[in-house]
Amino acid sequence: MGSGLGWSAVDRWVRHHGGVVDACFALAVAVLLLPVSLRTVWSTSWPRSLAAAVVVALVLGHAGLAARRSAPRLAYGVAGALVLLLVLVPELDPGGRTPPFSAVLLPSVLVFPIALYSVAAWCSHRTSMLALAASAAGGAAVVARLWSADYLTVAQPGVASAQDPVESWPLFLLLGALAMVAAPWCAGRYRRLRALYVAALEERARHEHEARVAEARRAAEDERRRIAREMHDVVAHSLAVMVSQAEGGRLMAARDPAATAPVLDNIARAGREAMQDMRGVLRVLDGDDRGPAGVEPRPALADLPGLVATARRSGLPVHLDEQGPRQPMSAAAELAAYRVTQEALTNVLKHAGLDAATQVHLRWRPDALELTVSNSTGPRRRATPGSGRGLPGMDERLAALGGDLRVTDRDDRFSVVAHLPTTREVAGRP
Repeated sequence: MGSGLGWSAVDRWVRHHGGVVDACFALAVAVLLLPVSLRTVWSTSWPRSLAAAVVVALVLGHAGLAARRSAPRLAYGVAGALVLLLVLVPELDPGGRTPPFSAVLLPSVLVFPIALYSVAAWCSHRTSMLALAASAAGGAAVVARLWSADYLTVAQPGVASAQDPVESWPLFLLLGALAMVAAPWCAGRYRRLRALYVAALEERARHEHEARVAEARRAAEDERRRIAREMHDVVAHSLAVMVSQAEGGRLMAARDPAATAPVLDNIARAGREAMQDMRGVLRVLDGDDRGPAGVEPRPALADLPGLVATARRSGLPVHLDEQGPRQPMSAAAELAAYRVTQEALTNVLKHAGLDAATQVHLRWRPDALELTVSNSTGPRRRATPGSGRGLPGMDERLAALGGDLRVTDRDDRFSVVAHLPTTREVAGRP
């Protein structure tokens, strides 16, 4: 693992300091190859002007390697022009025992395969293919220029004598030209494909990370909405009952102070219920379900009569009726039915007042429960401000269970109709 991390750090450093690395590499290649090439060219019998031109070309060819990563096309163009110049100039005649030979055999010609590798590694597929075609044409020109030369012969005992040796130069010439073109291009393309593959993996990892972050953000937002909905459902009804009872008690206290005792009892009872429900919600949010009594059970359809009785004690005329045989429902669906009824009765208390005749009707079907809470609105309504979470929260709760909510507001009647599935189990929390 340590070795992998070390190479990763080196790779990052190289990518961020590519210019410095290429300059150092070009200098190292020049130190190894350029002195021999310059000395050979300058000691030949060429005219000084031609020798100077070739010297300049050699220096430029080596200098181009410093831009092989930032400008690979330029480096390849300079190296290709250098090879073409060395193919066209006359043979070098260094004198002494060294026979004349073509300038394309100078050590500095090795800058060309390096430049070809750079184009294949850091340019597009189209550019690399064009460079391969141009390099193949250049290789053919080099082979044609050297084909008639005889720099290498081999005398093999039993096969050929020293007087009639085997001419091995054409074979080495072909293999050398092929190696100078095919090997660096294939190595460069491999490096290019590997870099693209790694980049694709990094991009996919980035997208997956962004998707995880977005999913976590959506989950947090959903959780916040769920908490807000639960808090609203738990507190709003009890507070509405308490406010309604307090207003009625204030009016009754002026006429008959003794009559306020039942009102105060209702207020206290609603407050205790609100506190109990709030403790249950907070315990669930804290993840603490190990108390002596555990988490309080969530309301269900069996608790609807108690809910209606609480509203009736607050002074609201409510009638509950049920039609059809009950069907099995999930706990989440029963909780949703309870919350919808609770929210609807709360809205009646807040907006219609205690004199609004209200009916809670449950109609059972084989595959769904139709829950209707309707109330008379009367000629005047109270414009009591609300949080705006009630109806949207009911709609979200039912949609999560595969149900739906419909609200109708006519001149004299306001209705909330909810449909909940009876046979479909919904996974997850309500």
